[in-house]
Amino acid sequence: LPEECQVNPGAYGFELAARLSRMLAAKGVFTSYPVSEDWGWLLEYLPDTGEELSIGCSSEAEEGEGFRGQPLNWRIFVKTRKKPDKRLVKAGAAVDSSGLVMDAILSALAAEGVKAEQGEG
Repeated sequence: LPEECQVNPGAYGFELAARLSRMLAAKGVFTSYPVSEDWGWLLEYLPDTGEELSIGCSSEAEEGEGFRGQPLNWRIFVKTRKKPDKRLVKAGAAVDSSGLVMDAILSALAAEGVKAEQGEG
């Protein structure tokens, strides 16, 4: 979409977030619709453990690059906003929803033929 349709100049990612949401839903990970942020787009994931996770989708681009058809690097990240509620987690069960979500993201991208690298923070 043209630059004036973006959240902020160079902050692309709505289409990526919307597609990722559908790809995750096919794997049983149901997120919110994309929510705009000043840096890109956010999906919220609320597993039944009481956790709150944010899945961010943004580009590493300068203003106008995406609209001009320039290749872009994309960034997808998962952050825990709220830890699990111990009352909702079965005794002795290990909970790493952010790791499970990242695995689902990498698997979904690989199934689509998208090369992805897992980085740090």
